[in-house]
Amino acid sequence: MDLKTLMLMLSVGSFIFGILLVIIKFNKHNIQQVPYWIAAKFLQGTGSFILYFRTTSFDFFTVLANTFLLLGCAYEAWAVRILCGYPVRRKLHMTTAAWIIFVCFLTLSFEKTYRLGVVFLVQSIFYFLPGFYLANKFDMKHSLKLLLAVSYCVVGFVFLASSFLSLVFPDFALQLAGSFIAATIPWASFIIFLLSGFVLLMLAKERSDIQSLKKSEIRFQRIVETANEGILIFDESFNIIFANKNMAAILGYTVEEMLGKPYVSLFPKSQLDIYFYQESLRKNGEDSVYECCLAKKDGSMHWFLISAKTIYDDLGRFDGSFAVLTDINERKETELLLTESNRQLIELSNKDSLTGIANRRCFDITLEHEYSRLERSKSKLSVILFDVDYFKEYNDYYGHVKGDECLRQIGNVLELCINRDVDLAARYGGEEFACILPDTDIIAAAEIAEKIRQGILDLKIEHEKSNVSQFVTASFGVITVQYSSVKSPSEIITLADRLLYKAKAQGRNRVECGEMN
Repeated sequence: MDLKTLMLMLSVGSFIFGILLVIIKFNKHNIQQVPYWIAAKFLQGTGSFILYFRTTSFDFFTVLANTFLLLGCAYEAWAVRILCGYPVRRKLHMTTAAWIIFVCFLTLSFEKTYRLGVVFLVQSIFYFLPGFYLANKFDMKHSLKLLLAVSYCVVGFVFLASSFLSLVFPDFALQLAGSFIAATIPWASFIIFLLSGFVLLMLAKERSDIQSLKKSEIRFQRIVETANEGILIFDESFNIIFANKNMAAILGYTVEEMLGKPYVSLFPKSQLDIYFYQESLRKNGEDSVYECCLAKKDGSMHWFLISAKTIYDDLGRFDGSFAVLTDINERKETELLLTESNRQLIELSNKDSLTGIANRRCFDITLEHEYSRLERSKSKLSVILFDVDYFKEYNDYYGHVKGDECLRQIGNVLELCINRDVDLAARYGGEEFACILPDTDIIAAAEIAEKIRQGILDLKIEHEKSNVSQFVTASFGVITVQYSSVKSPSEIITLADRLLYKAKAQGRNRVECGEMN
């Protein structure tokens, strides 16, 4: 292939590549524009096209062609510099362009061999420069960078060697002008044109992807920083590797203080079971939404609704997790207050306002529950029913204020005698009291009844109108049943009531017991 054809191929190739870069520039979904690159290709194409007509002569147009070629080489070096992450200052660019123009037109006064030597020397500089930029940014992931760097340097050495021969041994250079060795210069230019075009396109795509990623990261950071929710990201060991300002502020930390902090350290002891359960879910790749309480820096607690997602690495392995925390502290505190208020209301609705022990309503509900449990447990249930002896006479003689005080003291005795959590002491109505004793046989129930009777007597509440004692006393009916022996809770009360009246008939201030198997 002769020199003219090669120059024409370089010209056409440069123009086509330049047009491709123009198309890419206006395609928003493709690689981002690299400054100086389009200009470099059009300058190189123009210079090669002029030289196509001036391969055997040297005149003003040849100088113009060399100027375009060298400017194109300089612009390509700047494009590579930018792709490698280095800035190109306007002053450097303008000074270099002016220097190239000056040197090229200065060659008009040189002899032919010296003209070529100067042009080749300048051109070698602009091939060494991109090779230096690429080699300086080389890493093992980008072996093509090293290949292109070496290629630029090889071409640079070819032009440098040609420059040396033209300047130092001009006669010898003239003898080689038509040889194969002289043809290596345009061929080297053509090869570097093809190789650089392919590799630089790849580097430009990579640069665009990195910039897009950075934009996405900036966009993400802006979103998370301005979000009302708290955002946390954890590594595979559940240490915090990211926290937005809102999250840190809610917990009373700075962002720097939260980084590296174990997530488990934010959980109070009462919430550790939630943490370990959620940790197991994340490690199994399961997402979840849950409520929990986290400890603030000052030790106070704060409620959050947490939406957590698992993060995987490129191989699909567990690599951490991501959590969005919504502040629900105000709502949760309201819910807890409401729950406590409801509990207190239920407690009040089941409590006798005078004595402070359970009321008739609570007694009936508990007896119904314990009766149904008898069928499953096959155990025994004891009920104590008693009332204060001659209490109407007490009220009539001492007054209702004293009567109420008397009932309160008896309620205190009941609370002292009924110790188990499963047992219940209640005011059944008026001066009548009752106790429910699950899983209690007749002997134990009789002992408890006797203890209550003695406790009331030990109060030594004066009762001048009693026909039994000078102090307030009570009569007791105690019944122990099994599920098969009775048909309903009301039947249990009837049996206890009969025994109570038997105690009254037998002289009061006594305990009467009965058992049904």
